[in-house]
Amino acid sequence: MNELDLNFKDIVENAMDVVIVTSADAINDPGPEIVYVNKAFTQLTGYSKNEAIGQNPRMLQGEKTDANTKREIRIAIENKQPVRVTIKNYSKSGQEYWLDMNILPLKNEQNEVTHFVAIERDVTEQKNYEQELERLSRTDPLTGLLNRRAFNEISENEFSRFKRNNDVYSVLMIDIDLFKQVNDTYGHAVGDLVIQSTAHLCETNRRLYDVLARFGGEEFCLLLPQTTKESAHELAEKIRLTIHQTSIQGGNNSISVSVSIGISESHENDESHCDVINRADDKLYQAKHDGRNCSVV
Repeated sequence: MNELDLNFKDIVENAMDVVIVTSADAINDPGPEIVYVNKAFTQLTGYSKNEAIGQNPRMLQGEKTDANTKREIRIAIENKQPVRVTIKNYSKSGQEYWLDMNILPLKNEQNEVTHFVAIERDVTEQKNYEQELERLSRTDPLTGLLNRRAFNEISENEFSRFKRNNDVYSVLMIDIDLFKQVNDTYGHAVGDLVIQSTAHLCETNRRLYDVLARFGGEEFCLLLPQTTKESAHELAEKIRLTIHQTSIQGGNNSISVSVSIGISESHENDESHCDVINRADDKLYQAKHDGRNCSVV
């Protein structure tokens, strides 16, 4: 086979992936210096070679760069080991982007690590797609609220916190009264509008740290961290009265609806978050039995 006359510097310079070479100096500030970047680096980051060379690669990190990922990189470099991570960095203009980053140690003839090379591929589009799929899997498409799956995950975490720290929390189960009549009278499009409007009224009347989800159909669930059932009842009544006093415009119709609300508080003998939710559901059925448009603790 004939030897090929390859200029590897030209190959690296014109590669589609970002290539950064840094010194292997101590990583504490000012840290290792960038000694080489290729064209792909300048195109992705907006920094020229002159702006990058002599700087620390941390110039590309920002407030949303994951701390655990940075720690993983640091440990690998301290131990002069290769590492591969997915990391969020920032361009010169502040634009966020995601990288599949593969960092490798480079050794001299004495087998000493003198530099590191980072080979980086822009995976922003793929990462954004993954995050959007995750968001959709946790979101109710009609209201934009969390769905049952996401709510159960958060509720389980809150229950674990309660068991560890005895931080009492409460749950409201909220159901639109006589919703089938709304659908039968005005049609499903108006029914959807009623659900959306009710969701909005619940959302605007919750506290900043409360968690609201559409639990299914015309039913909503509201998680109230560090809240007793007495305080939960006050908020429930605020929500109930707001909904009852609000007219919803559906085409040419002005529609008034009411909600029934069941309230429960976490108990020390509860075995899981489901016990708290189920108890709120039982109270909701009691509210329905008591004549609707009321809240029951």
